[in-house]
Amino acid sequence: MPAADRFHASVRIDVDLTCSHPDELIDGLTDARRMGSAGLDGEEALLSLIDVVIAPGARHLARIESIDASIVASEWRDGQGSVPTGTSDETRVAQAGARLSGIDWALDELFAEEASPAEGARDLRQRSVLKGLIWNASVVIVDCLFEDIISLAAHGSDRSHWRDTHVISQLPPQFAKHYDRSFAQKFLAATIEVTSRLAASPVYPQTVAHELALKIVLDEAERNADRLAGSAPEGWREHLDAVLFQDLDIDSLYVPSPDDVDAATAVPPMDFASWFIPYSHATEPVPYANDEAKEPAGR
Repeated sequence: MPAADRFHASVRIDVDLTCSHPDELIDGLTDARRMGSAGLDGEEALLSLIDVVIAPGARHLARIESIDASIVASEWRDGQGSVPTGTSDETRVAQAGARLSGIDWALDELFAEEASPAEGARDLRQRSVLKGLIWNASVVIVDCLFEDIISLAAHGSDRSHWRDTHVISQLPPQFAKHYDRSFAQKFLAATIEVTSRLAASPVYPQTVAHELALKIVLDEAERNADRLAGSAPEGWREHLDAVLFQDLDIDSLYVPSPDDVDAATAVPPMDFASWFIPYSHATEPVPYANDEAKEPAGR
């Protein structure tokens, strides 16, 4: 009798699972498997629970040659063109970012103009997550500045208390003698203006103080991006630094110097007395964060 014909087929099985948090799956492992899985994270635990079972009567028909399993962000689907309404940390951040339309123009060069549906879904995901990180950072920094003002007011005579604040402590240390409640209030006004422009219009900081506020917001977003590794586009911070700032001269303020002479002669001036004076090319900042007109109008 001639040998029976043999057929080779590749079968792909996709399993889409939803759970409150993958880390909870670790609790479902047996003691033996847990002891043999040092450093097991949530994704590895999920993969360890995926198995393939072949019906007893069909074992002679099929053989598993390899298993290539991976976790995918199934909430993001190719070609949808919108942020999904999921509940994962990444999706919640992206949902916040969908409201940050004022910064889209600054992100365009980070993404390809013509992309396949799969690339488009990835780009939407990364763009939305990045904007969400900046949105959340804006909220955190403004909220912490309110706390800083209260704290500085309570320690008015203690000029060293600025080191114990949340946001003011991130400013150049060599100007610490100026960091009192009055300064913190003006810096709060500048920060609110910067973050409001992120949501509604092109962002070009009008003063040194506004640039420092934007830097601190982006620093906060960058720290939080580590929690969502791989979700934001590569090189995003360097790109935004190049696009949103006139230059990066504000970094020089963090280098200790004996006095403000060099900063005062810089173009534009960067000595402390000039921090709230608008750049010549800039639009006027909000009155509270503007040092050009200190006297009230005549009555």
